[in-house]
Amino acid sequence: MPAIGLGTWSPDDRTQIRECVEYAILEAGYRHIDTAYLYGCEDQVGEAVRNAIATGKVTRDELFITTKVWPTFHKHMEDGLDLSLKASGLDYFDLVLVHWPIPLKCDSDDGTPFWPTNADGFVARDPSSDHITMYQQLEKCMENGKAKAIGVSNYSIPKLESLLKKCKYVPAVNQCELHPLLPRRDLCDFCTSKGIVMTSYFPFGGDGAPILKNETIAEIAKKYSVSSSTILLSYHVNLGVSVVPKSFKPHRIKLNGKIVYLQKEDLEKLIDIGREKPHKFNKINYDVDLEFGKEDW
Repeated sequence: MPAIGLGTWSPDDRTQIRECVEYAILEAGYRHIDTAYLYGCEDQVGEAVRNAIATGKVTRDELFITTKVWPTFHKHMEDGLDLSLKASGLDYFDLVLVHWPIPLKCDSDDGTPFWPTNADGFVARDPSSDHITMYQQLEKCMENGKAKAIGVSNYSIPKLESLLKKCKYVPAVNQCELHPLLPRRDLCDFCTSKGIVMTSYFPFGGDGAPILKNETIAEIAKKYSVSSSTILLSYHVNLGVSVVPKSFKPHRIKLNGKIVYLQKEDLEKLIDIGREKPHKFNKINYDVDLEFGKEDW
C-alpha cells in the first residue's frame, strides 16, 4: 500500500472529485485513492480510475483503491461492499475496511439512513451484532476476491485485542484520526507489534486545516524550508504511518506528495504537542465507550 493516498471525503461539494482523482493519478503520481460508501462519491472515483487507465499511463494493478463499509450493513457487509463495487464499476477493491466498530440499526437495503437516531437523539446502535462479526463477513469477501485485503477503521487497542482473538486474518490496516495533537503512540505501537499498518485521516485536523497554525509545527517547517503541511505528512511517514490527506486544489494535491526526512528530536517535538492533552476533531458521538481512554469519543 502506498504511504500517501488521496482522501475523497467532502461534506459539501462532491462534483469535483472525479477531476481531482484523475489529476492525482495522472499529474501528481498518486497510486492510492481512499474512499467509502458513506462519502457518496465511489461512482466518481471509479470513473476517474477508468479514465486514468484509458490514457495508457497507468494500469489497474498499479493503483490501490480503498473503500469502507458503513456499519448500517453490519448484518450484510458483503451486500454493502457489492453496492460499492456497483457504484464504482470496479471488479474489486484493494483494501476494504470496517468503517466504524459500532453496528447501527437499519431496515433498508441501501444502508440508509446513515445516522439512525433513538428518541433521545443519540445514534441508534444495534446490540444484535458486533464489530467482530462485521469483520468476519469481510474475511469472506477477501476469500471470494471482492477485496484483496481487509482491515478496520477507528479501532482502539481493546477493540483490536478482542478482534484478534477471533479473526481468521489479521487486519492489514487500522485507519484512525492521527496527527500531532492526537498522536496515539500506544495504539500505533500496538498495531506495529501485530503487523497492522496504521493510516492517518484528518492529518491536518479536518476542515480548515487548524493544525497548520500550530507554532511548533511552523518552526519545524521553517527549519526544513518546507510547508507546515509537508511537515505534518512527513511526521506520519517517518513514523511508519500511511496517510490520506484530502484536497481538491491541484497545487495542494501535488504538494501533499512531498515528504522529507525528519530528525528524531523534531519527531519528538511533534509528538509532544498532543501527548498530555490530546485533541480530536472528529466529534461523532455514538453514546458508547470506544475504549480510546483519555482520547475517547
